[in-house]
Order: sequence, then structure tokens, then C-alpha cells
Amino acid sequence: MLVPDSPRMKTLCICPIGIGNYIVAYPAFALLRKHRPDIDLHLLGLRNNIREWAAGDSLWSGVHVFDPTRMKGDVHEAIGIIRTLRHERFDASLSYFPSNKWQYNLLPVLAGIPKRYAFAYPLKGASSMAFLNTHSLAVNTALHDLWQNVALTGHFLGADLAGEKPVFPALYGTVEEQWANAYVKALGDSRFLLGMHPGSSADHGMDAKRWPPEHFARLGDLAAQQRGARVLILGGPEEASLKRQVVDSMRMPGAIADTPSLRHTAALITRCNLCVCNDSGLMHMSACMGVPTVGIFGPTDEKRNGPVGARALAIRKPMAGFPLWTAANVGRRAIPVGVDPMAPLRALTPEDAWSRIQAWLDEP
Repeated sequence: MLVPDSPRMKTLCICPIGIGNYIVAYPAFALLRKHRPDIDLHLLGLRNNIREWAAGDSLWSGVHVFDPTRMKGDVHEAIGIIRTLRHERFDASLSYFPSNKWQYNLLPVLAGIPKRYAFAYPLKGASSMAFLNTHSLAVNTALHDLWQNVALTGHFLGADLAGEKPVFPALYGTVEEQWANAYVKALGDSRFLLGMHPGSSADHGMDAKRWPPEHFARLGDLAAQQRGARVLILGGPEEASLKRQVVDSMRMPGAIADTPSLRHTAALITRCNLCVCNDSGLMHMSACMGVPTVGIFGPTDEKRNGPVGARALAIRKPMAGFPLWTAANVGRRAIPVGVDPMAPLRALTPEDAWSRIQAWLDEP
């Protein structure tokens, strides 16, 4: 057994950057609590929005944030957070998938954590300082990120957790639910509400994951014409111009959802009959809540990033050389010379996508 003998062990779970990463890692966190309820679990996120989601969740005894991109010019803040982590005296840390960067491997050492669990990634072993970890688990390139994370928890516990049912976090509360009900009521007749998210994170060139906005517009028109759908464009305030571009390109009426917070967006998504998204945090939010969810994929790999839920579909246009970013090359975002990372997205027509979605919706 790999589990230390400490009766009140304190463990730090290190989560990658995005909301989608947090949702996909959450089942692994929950399994730690299920199998070792005696452990005090702390979360370390790399963005403040992770803290907002985790706040109030009984799973966590503490929530911390260390954003290396924001702290590049503030050494004192970085030192302060490291001191805070050292003061907690963690017994172990687990760096969840995908965390193939030197920051993930060095931080637990600086925090004085003696037992450090992480993945042995196929790339960047030396440059990522992977040698600093005391326990390593080989990446299974056939697994979805969710099950990679469950495998790391299993490695820590010394147990096979592959048959466990995923548990996801609560993404909204009563206040947000009431707001969403009132919002949908104000829309009027919406017997088939289609939510669409034309955005995604733009960090590190990840806006290359976006299906062209005019394709979303045409898909919305097809859904409105053939299913009587009411189209609702989702996304954050930083995507305002993108959402407006989709609505302005539609021939049928479309509405832009201006929500006060991500929790309100989550509640609104549950009122949708269908949600069509790029590979994004909103896609994972929708799928994990059981909403019929379609993910549109191009450079990223649906086998490791696709929507996970009772009703989930991933669509891509097959093309040689794609996907570009897979479980086998985590840590490398380089695009081959002469390759357009959005080529499969441009080639996937709205008509083809809608045909596949219609057939999927009509399945028993």
C-alpha cells in the first residue's frame, strides 16, 4: 500500500488551470474523500476562478491559489504563498492531469511536501523537473483526462478505481436556479432551447479550438428552422464581441445570455434541451450536469478532452495529422510548420454537424 500511516494525513491536490480541468479532476478528488475520509484535503488552483468554484464545497478543508503567470513581477507574493503552504505541513501532494510543467513539480518541493505524486509524461522529463517527484504514474495515452486523474488517486490509495462512478461538483445553488427560471420565462416560447458557446479559453493560442462563428450562426439557423429552436448564445464577458458576431450572422432570431456569474451560466445551461460548444469549460459544465452536450473538436483530442456525461457527443472532421495535442505529447503546444490548427474546424460544415446532431438526438 502506498498510503502513509498518518491517522490525520493532510494532502494537497494540485489542479491545472481551467474550469474544465477542475470539473474533469473532481471525480478523482471525490474518490480520495470517499476512500480516505480521515484525510484533510486542500486544493491548489492556478487561477482565482478555481477558488470561486471550490469555496463552500465540503470536500475541501482549504483552498489555495498560486498563479505563476500573474506573479512573474511579484516575487514577494509568490514567496508568501509558498510560506503559507509550508505552514500547512502537508504530508503528500498529487499533481493532476495535465501538469507537465516545471512549476507543478517544483512547487511541492518548495512547500516542503515529502511525498509528491505525479505523472511520468512521455515528453519533457528533465526540463519539467519530473525527477523531483517521489512517486510517478505512467500516462495511459488511451485514457480520457478524467480517468487519468482517477488512476492517480488510485495510485496514491493503492487501489483500482476504474469501476467507480464519477461524481461532479455542484455548479450552482438555489439563487442561481431561480434566476435561470426567470430568465428562460422572459424569453417567451422556448420549447426547444439550444445553448451554443462559440468561445473557449484563449490562453497559449487555445482560441484555435474555436469553430468559426459563422458556422455556429448557420447551425443555429438550421436548428431554428428544423426544430423550432430558440437559440441562446453563451459565454463570458470577454467573449462579448464573438457572441455578437454569431447573433448578427444569424437569419433567425438569437439571444445573447448576459449572466452575472459562471454559476448563473451553469444554472441557465440546465434549462437547455441541447448545448453545442467548442472544447471548453462550458462544454464540461454542460455535460457533467447531464444536459445533452455536443463538443466540436479540431486541434484537441476528444478521446482525452471530450464531454463526459449521460448524453454527450464529440464531432470532428477527420483529417490527416489531427488531433495535434494528445495525451502522448502533453506539455508541447507547438504547431507543425505549414499546418493550420483550425483546418478541421473550417472543414466541418454546419450542415454536416447538424445532420449528425439530429440523428443523435433522435436515437432511443
